[in-house]
Amino acid sequence: MSGRRPGGQHWRRLSPLARVAYITSTVVVVAVVLASLGAYAIYRRLDGNISVVKVNGLSHRSVYGAQNILILGSQTRDGQRPGDLGSNPSLNTSNSDNLILVHLDPTHTHALVLSIPRDTIVYEPGCKARRSIGSGIFGPYQQAIIDGAMNIGGPSCAVKTVDDLTGTTLDHFVMFNFNSFRSMVDTIGGVEVCVPHGGYHDPFSGLNLSGGKHLLTYNQALAYVRTRHGVQAEGDVGGDLPRIELQQAFMSSVIQKVNSTGLLTNSVQLLKVADLATRALTVDQGLDSASKLLALAKSLTGLHAKNVTLLTMPTVTDPANINRLLPEEPEDDVIFQLLQNGQPWTGRLPVTPAGQVKVQVLNGTGTPGLAKLTARQLRALGFDVTGTGNAQATSTTTVNYAGTAQADSAYTLLTQLKGTPAAQNTLAEPAPQTGAAGTVTLTLGADWAGVLAPSARHATTGQAGKGKSNGKAASGTSTGASPGNQASVQTRNAGASICSGLPQANPDPGGP
Repeated sequence: MSGRRPGGQHWRRLSPLARVAYITSTVVVVAVVLASLGAYAIYRRLDGNISVVKVNGLSHRSVYGAQNILILGSQTRDGQRPGDLGSNPSLNTSNSDNLILVHLDPTHTHALVLSIPRDTIVYEPGCKARRSIGSGIFGPYQQAIIDGAMNIGGPSCAVKTVDDLTGTTLDHFVMFNFNSFRSMVDTIGGVEVCVPHGGYHDPFSGLNLSGGKHLLTYNQALAYVRTRHGVQAEGDVGGDLPRIELQQAFMSSVIQKVNSTGLLTNSVQLLKVADLATRALTVDQGLDSASKLLALAKSLTGLHAKNVTLLTMPTVTDPANINRLLPEEPEDDVIFQLLQNGQPWTGRLPVTPAGQVKVQVLNGTGTPGLAKLTARQLRALGFDVTGTGNAQATSTTTVNYAGTAQADSAYTLLTQLKGTPAAQNTLAEPAPQTGAAGTVTLTLGADWAGVLAPSARHATTGQAGKGKSNGKAASGTSTGASPGNQASVQTRNAGASICSGLPQANPDPGGP
């Protein structure tokens, strides 16, 4: 129907129904045009809000399909005054307090969320220094704390370091700071958390919560996710690992709230959140428009909390500095391989069928015939033993493997050995850490405890041993699994009760 009103005689000849249809269609057309102009204005405003940073090393590809997104919580205090966040007056730092690698499956209905402890010592590639730090290339560093990569070289350096550590191709980058985190929490109406009996009290972060459930907003929410002195976990009091447990519980609460409120399917509420998010977050050039960010958000409508797994990268205490951590091998590389292959989390680290694991056995004990005896025992378990030989005398039994492509084989072998043999990735930085499938080497040392009997290999229970790690940086080793067991990995299902899996309170948080 024409957009012009019919002439007078023609209009009078129209039936009442035709007149109503004409008026209705005209109103609809006008409404559609106005709505389109309104939506255009909204999108233009949102686009103008977005802070985009050029980040090298990302694919920047479409938000559809499998995605690996690096989320950084920056310690930058832009807009703060000395004393706003306690006694720390440092306003020029930009360390990454939180390093989170999110893997979305191709359908965006399952996700693995890997937290990398900020205290981890890793290899840091050479990075161009950000302006406030200096000029030129800083590094490479064989041993550097991972959260400092952001401070030295900005987002590109953080991406480069995480890419090198995990061997995972990253697609996008999202960063938030203290201010944007607090604002986002308030925009969704606060986040409910659960606190164990005795409460959490941390004079450093300002957290002071009694036992029970609490709806956290603004400063309280920030204090909750930043506290470390007020919490403890086995073997780690006031450190980064119990804080990550707390942060994972917080993320679970956020995901459950988003699911229960239908936020991602409520266009009005989503636009309200998008208005704040586009002003609060910094993104890479692949997420540089409101349409891209909203498309990513809407693609998650089928992602339910029960299908989100929150993992912590396995680490061990650095023997040279008890306040630092080292990646635990081969467990960390097994998880990186999961991310690279897009494998789902099944509740435990995967093991490879023994028949697919090629093993060379070397005797470093000085006891004649021990390598051949061990080879026969491994073959009885189904392993493909490719050869035996002698090695220099050593006190430590070690499983050597080359890169993440061999990590599954190394881990499978470790789970079938008695004692707590060590493991080491032999690929030296800066060589790519992926490697290629191949033979792993078992070197028998003076502490050799033997191979599990075929009838006992699935019967034992326990936890993984802990020991030294080379941290992808310098020489050293890390212990593998206890006899016949899966390693203990800190993990949480986002759909679990918010009162489960919480770190315990530290009864003596210290403070001024």
